[in-house]
Amino acid sequence: MSKTEYLRLSTIALVIGLTVLVAVPSPASAQLSLLGGGTTSSTGTSATAVAVTVLGSTTMLASTGNLANATDALGAELDSASGDMGSAAVLHATAIGSGDSVASEASLGDLVLSIAGTQITATSAYATALADSTAGTSGWSSVDGLAVNGTSLVSTGEANQTINLGAITLVLNEVTQTASGITVNALHITSLDGTVDVVVASATAGQ
Repeated sequence: MSKTEYLRLSTIALVIGLTVLVAVPSPASAQLSLLGGGTTSSTGTSATAVAVTVLGSTTMLASTGNLANATDALGAELDSASGDMGSAAVLHATAIGSGDSVASEASLGDLVLSIAGTQITATSAYATALADSTAGTSGWSSVDGLAVNGTSLVSTGEANQTINLGAITLVLNEVTQTASGITVNALHITSLDGTVDVVVASATAGQ
């Protein structure tokens, strides 16, 4: 499948998602009233496959940037990415608006990270977020095949599942909601000394 076809199909999927908000277990699906008098703010609606911050300097890979307005559509993708900290494949991000609704999604595969002497791997990660002027906000994420130093970790599916591993902390299905939007991160990794912050598959709608 060509990159153009892939982005087109992803955009179609998000358009469908705008008409039917995803229903997921609480608290990730908590419905909130949005501000804006019948229209959803596009401010902050974006998606990023990976964001790596080291010593205060941030690098974003396959990032859409913010929608210009509530009817804008943006996409970004990379076949693969690698660096000193690790690698990933098929990085993808999409953000789209349809007036009263905005949505975004981010995904990647074959994740390998080495942070503070700890190796973190996952076969895939995905996050999506939706904000609707009438129905409110919803979102969900998944991380498949997650392992730390070769030992499998199981996601409970609950929002903000936190796993402390000494030198680093992992948060799975990290959900942050405001009165006007939602951000969902499939995986958020921070080092104990505060020098490293990695967000994997991040989707924001509204805000």
